[in-house]
Amino acid sequence: MKGPFLFILGVLLTSTAPTRASPWDGYNNPARFDSTYEYQFSSLPLRGTVHPVDIPWSESYWPRNKGSLNLRWNSPGQEGFGYRSPRYEEVHKMSRNELSQLSPAEKFDLARGLYTYPFSTYIAKVMAKRNAKDFEGICDGWTASAIQFKEPLPIDYPNPDGLIIPFGSSDIKALISYVAAYHTNLGSILVGRYCVTFGFGSRCSDINPGSLHVILGNEIGLRKTPFAADVEIGRETWNQPVFAYEFEILGSAGSSSAKGYLIQGKMHYTDELEISRWEPVTGTEYFMRAAQDLKYVVELDAQDRIVGGYWVEGSNHPDLFWKATKPILFEGDFSILKDLYRPIGRR
Repeated sequence: MKGPFLFILGVLLTSTAPTRASPWDGYNNPARFDSTYEYQFSSLPLRGTVHPVDIPWSESYWPRNKGSLNLRWNSPGQEGFGYRSPRYEEVHKMSRNELSQLSPAEKFDLARGLYTYPFSTYIAKVMAKRNAKDFEGICDGWTASAIQFKEPLPIDYPNPDGLIIPFGSSDIKALISYVAAYHTNLGSILVGRYCVTFGFGSRCSDINPGSLHVILGNEIGLRKTPFAADVEIGRETWNQPVFAYEFEILGSAGSSSAKGYLIQGKMHYTDELEISRWEPVTGTEYFMRAAQDLKYVVELDAQDRIVGGYWVEGSNHPDLFWKATKPILFEGDFSILKDLYRPIGRR
């Protein structure tokens, strides 16, 4: 699920810091996200969630080893490789049901009246790869899109020849996710570091747990704003939109600062769809969510302001938090998404 704008930073921000790392460093300073955060421990809610209408939507991360956006997810065979796209004459004889089974990339080409399928061809040559790793896809684009946009509705779209192309919700989400990953400068800000040890046996701390506590408490607890996290420890990147958390204070703990508390927590995030869907999944049984258990010590100064922390040995935790600073725009070849995208709640 490693995307283009996070991959390079993931290599550069390699950390070999020990698990017990008290004050946060420059990479972990929560002010990278926002300089106006609240740091007073007692002022940060012990639980929080975004408003229900702002919970990011579930979708595939369009893995490369399944054909990326060339996956015919709505067809019985769910082909991603080795098929031939229908020619002009064939397309105009196809039923609506047959057209609905084409891939997001094929539909994007047909919606623009391009029967030579330039986008599908590009996806086949550059994106789709049978032997790609399971985590390779556009989860960064999906995550950023699900945070910025309401979930899209299906739409029947007439192309320049009057042919009606049926797009499912997942088709639109695939295209928006691709634009976010490859055709938008998101200006992402990271807090934390990727944990890459290259086999030398050194241990990584990833995001400082004090930073995690401050960001969750401010972004979701106080502002009710979702953001992104790489939730996987190690060299693989699994980006997810975070929308809720809960903390429990277990007691006092050893600290290099004035005071420390042992915290047990849970961070909730939107998970991927195993099977894409024609209709929106938000608020239905098909919506996917997951949670990560956390255990750490948060450290306070003499004024009870959070200044750092360390992970309890063996605790699971995210690599880092990130968020986009620029909006996803539909421009150039993808300006057609201005017509294709209709947010949920509007018919």
